[in-house]
Amino acid sequence: MISYFTKGEPLTISMWDFSWLKGNHPGGAYEDLARRVEEAKIRGYNTLRVDCFPNLILQDTVNFKKNWDPKTELPQWGQTEIDFSCNVLERLSTLAELCRKNGIWLGLDAWDKASMIGHYNIIEPQDEERTFVSYSETWVKALRLMREEGILERAVWVAPMNEVPHYCCGKVRSIMDLEQRIRTEGEVILEINADLDQAYQRVNHWMGEAIKNEIGRDGISLCYSSLGAEPYANRLTDIYDVADVHYMPSVVMDDSDVEAFEQTGKGASRFSNFLQLITYDLKRYSEVWDTACQKNYGKMLEGVRTYHENALKHLTLASGKQLCPIITESFGPCYFPDHPDVNWDWYKRYNADAAKLIAKLPFAGTSLSNFAEPQYRLWKDEEWHRTTNLFLQNSY
Repeated sequence: MISYFTKGEPLTISMWDFSWLKGNHPGGAYEDLARRVEEAKIRGYNTLRVDCFPNLILQDTVNFKKNWDPKTELPQWGQTEIDFSCNVLERLSTLAELCRKNGIWLGLDAWDKASMIGHYNIIEPQDEERTFVSYSETWVKALRLMREEGILERAVWVAPMNEVPHYCCGKVRSIMDLEQRIRTEGEVILEINADLDQAYQRVNHWMGEAIKNEIGRDGISLCYSSLGAEPYANRLTDIYDVADVHYMPSVVMDDSDVEAFEQTGKGASRFSNFLQLITYDLKRYSEVWDTACQKNYGKMLEGVRTYHENALKHLTLASGKQLCPIITESFGPCYFPDHPDVNWDWYKRYNADAAKLIAKLPFAGTSLSNFAEPQYRLWKDEEWHRTTNLFLQNSY
């Protein structure tokens, strides 16, 4: 691994996404935020990637509604067990102060694109520039408030939008017309389409320019949040400094594995979200997943190495500027059922070994899993996090 700019070490990243705030209520997974940040430090994390809710920072009070029932649903990102209200800027300021006390950095992102933009409608070509410039202006207003609160002192990057293609390929008309297929998170197939790259470059520049101008005085990097396999450099201008690489493939399967998965529930061999996973026979699903992972382990690890080596080939901008690569969503699958009938052992073995492969490559930071946060049982295995992160930090 390599150092993240001037930090003198690679970033060991735990993705707390929007969960840190939506679960920061009585009885929630993040009720005791001070304890949770201390736990992150104990587990060897020096960076938390969070949704800083830029548009909600501008409001005095925000109301969150109950959206999750532990009796009927799997643990998931953003789970809120009660209705509650808060001032988002105050909560973020508290998080930043706790991070300061524990020597932890913050990566600032934004997940709720539609809320930021103000509607769920398709964006027509004539409205693109106005829409995304306005999006960036909302960020700038929020950043100025964050600076006043000392929050930016803990920031190591600002990413205007989480997984840009995840939103744009379904809401931006010009990109929708150029996309050849539906894309999913952790995408592993690289599309080559010069017109598509140019369309993304326009959007990314409109979103990022004002933000870059604002955070330049703070020495904070501008980060591009990818969906997966992308020609990052072709889609960005020189205002960007960091490429956030995501990789969350399904377990490698042969025909017998596909058949075994389908016996646990219709569609279980394909990309499945939490609502679909809960309908499967999860005890059997876990057994099939473990068998497929063990049987195809060499191919699983080969996929990690090949994918990330290829990602490193797409970091040189037209000007010659090199993007700094990090990984914040890893190493697969995107959705994994956290249920008492599910065994995490092979998942942990694979993700830890994948991280150790990354340690041999010039990445400036990585996460261990997109389930490495307090609401999941994986968080309880303190030694798994700590020893793997120690390996990464000592690979620099």
